[in-house]
Amino acid sequence: MAGIRRMVINFEGVGNAMRLPGVHQAIRQEATALAQRARGINAAEGVAATVSIESGTRGTGRPYARVLSTAGDAEFGTSRTARRRVLGRAAEQRS
Repeated sequence: MAGIRRMVINFEGVGNAMRLPGVHQAIRQEATALAQRARGINAAEGVAATVSIESGTRGTGRPYARVLSTAGDAEFGTSRTARRRVLGRAAEQRS
């Protein structure tokens, strides 16, 4: 087929790009925005939970950020707690 080119991804290059300082900052900013949306949902629905961010660098040098909530039961639901999915809904609201 004429005109079709094969693309080869250089995973070493992707890994190097992930280690750039701006990437860590962008990941942290996204986590901060998600945490703010989750706090807003919690406040609107009366869920008593603390939302926090855990960030760092993996052993491979890749940065990460996790948004955590103390309302694990409300996130997934149990036989006694309704499933609210606050973090999941906050992530879906990403603009």
